[in-house]
This record gives sequence, structure tokens and C-alpha cells, in this order.
Amino acid sequence: MYSSKSIQSRPKVLSIDNLNENMRKCRYEVRGEIYLAAVKRAKEGKEVIYTNVGNPHALGQLPLTFPRQVMAIALAPFLLEQPEAQSLFPPDAIERAKRYLANIQGGVGAYSDSK
Repeated sequence: MYSSKSIQSRPKVLSIDNLNENMRKCRYEVRGEIYLAAVKRAKEGKEVIYTNVGNPHALGQLPLTFPRQVMAIALAPFLLEQPEAQSLFPPDAIERAKRYLANIQGGVGAYSDSK
């Protein structure tokens, strides 16, 4: 258990010197060994499915339309004032966005008091 004295004696600024060793060893290698092997396979004419970049659309996944529609309306509620809104957005997306807007103080995208 930490005592208040040991917590107070710790440095308050994050630096490379007080960063956990495992964090210092962590690497994000988008162009690392696996990617380079995939490039080599592609050059050899072999099939490569690029999954390392988190792009499900590259694998044929359709875009998640509903959440995007809801967010479009919630971020730009003035769209609902346009006559075309009813034909551009499905009723369930409009209803969900209205529910969010009614229940999220300040609307979406606004900063809130974080504690």
C-alpha cells in the first residue's frame, strides 16, 4: 500500500526517466517485419490480405452506416431543418440522434467537465 508520503515524493512530470520500462520498449511498427514480408509476397505475385492496419473495408466489410448517420445528425442538428432530411436519413437514425441530443447536455462534440 502506498503512503501519502511516497506518493508525494514521486516526480509529477512524466519523462523518459520515470516512464515504465515496458512502455519504453513498446513499439508501433506499421511498417515492421510482418508488413515487409507482405510487401515481398505481393511482389512475388502471392495473395496478401492486409489486416495490420485495422481496415475492415479492405476485407469487404461494409461501412457501419447507421452510427455514421446518427453522428452526422447529432453533430449537425440543423440538417433536420432541411426538407431533404427525411429522405436522406432513415427514421431510426433521426430518432436516435434526437434522443441523444435531448439527453446529452451541451450536445455531442462539446467538451464536458472531466474529473
